[in-house]
Amino acid sequence: MILSEILESCLIARDYKPPTHLNNQIKLTEYGHEKMHAFARRKIPVPEARAICFLEFSWFDLLVDHKSTDARLVQEAISKQIIDRSIYYPFIFGRELYDRAYEKIEPDKRELDLSDTLAFLEGTPQGVFQMHEYVTGPYGLLNSKELRFYHPQRYANLLHCSDASCHVIHPVHFSTASEAPINKHRVEAGRVLQKESEIPSAWASFLSDVYTGLVHPARDNISEPIIPLLGDCLTDAEIRALTGWLLDHTKGALREVCHSLGLRGNASEIVGGLIRAEMMQLCLTMSDRDIIQGIDTLVHREEIRVPRSEIRRPPINGDSAFGTFRMSAELGAHGVRTRSARMALAPLRLRSLIEDMYRLSDVGDREELEWQLRDATGDTLEARLENYLLSQSPTSVVRSLVLARKSNAVAACEILRLREGATDDKNFIPLILWKLGFASPNEGDPHSDFWRLHEEMEKMARLGPGRPLSPSVEEFRGVAANYFVALESALDDAVAFTIWALSHDHVTDRRPFVFEPDRQRADSYAWLQAAVAESGDRELKYGELNNLYPLFRGFQCLGSELQRLAAERDSHKRSPEDFPDWVGQQSLQRFPFEHTVPFLDLTDDSREMILRNLHEISRMLVSERAYEARNTWLHGGRKDLDFGKVRTTLSAIRDAVELIEDCGFVRTIFATAAHQTDGYGRSVTTLRNTRDVTLEVHEPSPFSWLGLPHLGKGVHVMTAACFSAPTNFLRFSSEVSSPFTAMWSDYPRRKPQSQRVGHALDGAASTSRDQGDSGGSVPTIS
Repeated sequence: MILSEILESCLIARDYKPPTHLNNQIKLTEYGHEKMHAFARRKIPVPEARAICFLEFSWFDLLVDHKSTDARLVQEAISKQIIDRSIYYPFIFGRELYDRAYEKIEPDKRELDLSDTLAFLEGTPQGVFQMHEYVTGPYGLLNSKELRFYHPQRYANLLHCSDASCHVIHPVHFSTASEAPINKHRVEAGRVLQKESEIPSAWASFLSDVYTGLVHPARDNISEPIIPLLGDCLTDAEIRALTGWLLDHTKGALREVCHSLGLRGNASEIVGGLIRAEMMQLCLTMSDRDIIQGIDTLVHREEIRVPRSEIRRPPINGDSAFGTFRMSAELGAHGVRTRSARMALAPLRLRSLIEDMYRLSDVGDREELEWQLRDATGDTLEARLENYLLSQSPTSVVRSLVLARKSNAVAACEILRLREGATDDKNFIPLILWKLGFASPNEGDPHSDFWRLHEEMEKMARLGPGRPLSPSVEEFRGVAANYFVALESALDDAVAFTIWALSHDHVTDRRPFVFEPDRQRADSYAWLQAAVAESGDRELKYGELNNLYPLFRGFQCLGSELQRLAAERDSHKRSPEDFPDWVGQQSLQRFPFEHTVPFLDLTDDSREMILRNLHEISRMLVSERAYEARNTWLHGGRKDLDFGKVRTTLSAIRDAVELIEDCGFVRTIFATAAHQTDGYGRSVTTLRNTRDVTLEVHEPSPFSWLGLPHLGKGVHVMTAACFSAPTNFLRFSSEVSSPFTAMWSDYPRRKPQSQRVGHALDGAASTSRDQGDSGGSVPTIS
């Protein structure tokens, strides 16, 4: 039945005929022979009639004798057709079809006819899908060690419309040849079957139940999510490295597959000339455990480079979710994990992990757990465990219970499929939390190095010279050298980020509200340099390297330029065509960004506060001449170190940086700390950053369709930039440079033609779903 589904899902040309070598392998039941002859009496040729029986597989009874039909020979026959391209599957992963669609498909087109379908797919790889153990792809039909169900598709997510506020990638449907003999005759055969019974028998449901019993779709570690992760989240070089790793670390299993395909040599020789679809198909012949072990190991070795703040999710096929829990996979700095779109599984997984490590039916384990929970409340061990899990942080639970004994750590590695050597990793606890599905510990403090060094500097300054524990001049200058580097870096990033946040048109950006330091830092300082030049200031220079004095003045210069833009606000009105489609069509969702400069659309109080604070930051830094301290402290003589002056300067720097942070002029990450709902459909999400600043976000919100970053992914909140009182602030996310971001650097691609009619016709329900996903369907960094 699975092979029948695989064949039924393909695309064919008009001249397709069932090959003899396939028909010869199909053995029919007595009922099947009866129906084949009934088809023949309707002028359906016997080859097509037999093939139709195989495609239908069952009706009132089984048409195909699954016991006498050799599945291996049928597989070989289908495989041959895939290899010689008698049948087609679209390769829906990665960028190949997406980029081709941008070049070749009209923006409003959502369906391709047969000739356009065949022309579009010409020269592209055969699609990689998996049904049960069978994996389609350029090598035909291979067998996998893992059972997965990722059904072949006759469509692909290919187009982004011109509406910049729409973050959904729209599907394009492909056509198969309805006029091919097999399809024309199948319509007639369907009438024959329906004449016997309008409703087919329960055979199909029975066989489906059999396979459900094999794959257990209600598991939280189902296999299917690994497919879109491989397809969309690894670069060509990374999937090449993974294929090479699997060749060398699967005890010859993948080598055996390769040898059967005529691929021989060492790993680098085998993978060197392979294309993405070929490597993906080969990888999927291996087990999930092997694939995940390979990816996690390569990430740990930095052969797959995933920055600490990056979380990779499939850009093209990110809407894929599987099983009862609607599971998807993502890749972070700790490796691969699966998560549910339906419910929070992490606390349940943590409880399950503890119960697996401490077998409550075992006397020794029970006594050990009772000792560990001796301070917890509860009448029984089970009650104490429940109360402990509810009252303690996940980090505390893992540290206390998982690391309590070596056997627990070993068990955790086995249960969570951790890579070899994970127990020796200094990040073992964060790794466990990541795999369970918890948010990573809040590492989003861009000023952590600065504050650590600042505290050390203040301590040295308080001790001063001549005391028993006083630092030497050399010690002070050693710390000061690093301190000024950290200060310069912190201010440079804050100035660039604040310029971009307040002056850049986020609505029409390819990646709205996403700060890309490598790209936008240069744009910010070019903008600032132009503003300074326009003001007639020849002293300040901004560019690749910025010294402390220009950075100190940068906040003031930004404030002056924003004040100038406010004086001519009407000249920065947004063009009517740049407003989202939904503006004016309804009254529940609002669009506040009527200008191309976000600062101009903030509340009056917010604009006044920003201008006042920008000037105050510069005043505090410049008035104490902190920019001269670097030369004085590092290069002056011993007598030049006036520790009273040092303390005053450090105090001014502290006040200025704290004001920068209070305003949100820095990329501190706010993560979800609490979430509450009531019986009226209202909810409050509490966000907290690393400085213990908390904010509340209320939902439902009339600003859900703006494309602001999703709260659950970690956001930068500019608390001084309120566009609607009292708590609607501008918020952003960051994207650091990596091979993954380079792979998707110009994604999404939008053609300039207006697609508003076609987009509107997608339907009200679709529009609501699309616009409601404020996170967007793009590579996202949390």
